[in-house]
Amino acid sequence: MTSSIESNPDSTQLSIRQKSQARRLALQALFQADAQGNDFFTSGLADFMAQSTEDISVRLLASRMANHAWDYRKMSDDWITRLMTQWSLSRVAAVDRAILWLGLWELTSGTDTPPKVVLDEAINMAKEYSTAESSKFINGVLGAAYNQHAANLAQTRPQKMSE
Repeated sequence: MTSSIESNPDSTQLSIRQKSQARRLALQALFQADAQGNDFFTSGLADFMAQSTEDISVRLLASRMANHAWDYRKMSDDWITRLMTQWSLSRVAAVDRAILWLGLWELTSGTDTPPKVVLDEAINMAKEYSTAESSKFINGVLGAAYNQHAANLAQTRPQKMSE
């Protein structure tokens, strides 16, 4: 029988620290996949996760996050391109792009992560792994994406009929 953590690695049973660690591993996996291509997910991801942590819950969540964000990256690239009207996607540093892929997936694809957590984590990863200015850039793009996404959701919700 599979435990709830194995079947649902982002369950509430994981601590904040574990979820944060999973995000960082997912970011690193996305960065590697960006350099190595799709083959990283078929031949390198499992080894990378196994070498990165002994915590199976963190590995499972990180793998899930990385895979989903990677599959969602074309949509994320569309978001980034729309939001950066005077900056081309090719000029975005690889680590910033990976942070944005992960953050945009979490913000716009129906995860249960609160937007404030996604933004805080992305900003902290930018401060840790990228340049001094990257955290402002990441915050701006993700904040604008979230605001647009929330507005789109509000428009598509059925209106309550008044009696």
